[in-house]
Amino acid sequence: MIPLRDASRTPLRFPVVTVSLIVVNVLAFAWEVGSDEAAIVRWAVVPAELLRGHGWITPFTAMFLHGGGMHIISNMVFLAAFAPMVEDAMGRGRFLVFYLLGGLAATA
Repeated sequence: MIPLRDASRTPLRFPVVTVSLIVVNVLAFAWEVGSDEAAIVRWAVVPAELLRGHGWITPFTAMFLHGGGMHIISNMVFLAAFAPMVEDAMGRGRFLVFYLLGGLAATA
């Protein structure tokens, strides 16, 4: 029952942004697994730090951090299954902006 693709539509172009986002997420998770907690917290969103005017990059970096193996696996399976069609429909640039704005909205 795990969706491996959206059977209702096939993208017309290779999903460059989707594949790139999956690679960045996997690389960030590999870094995260090999890092200590202090390094991870440096790139995670800490609301108190944001309110003090520090760590403004963290809402972007935190969207590539994951809470464990199942978290990243499930996120990447659904990204791989559905994002290529969204990227194809929206265009690469608009899709990347959409993804980043979605990540910022999730942080908010």
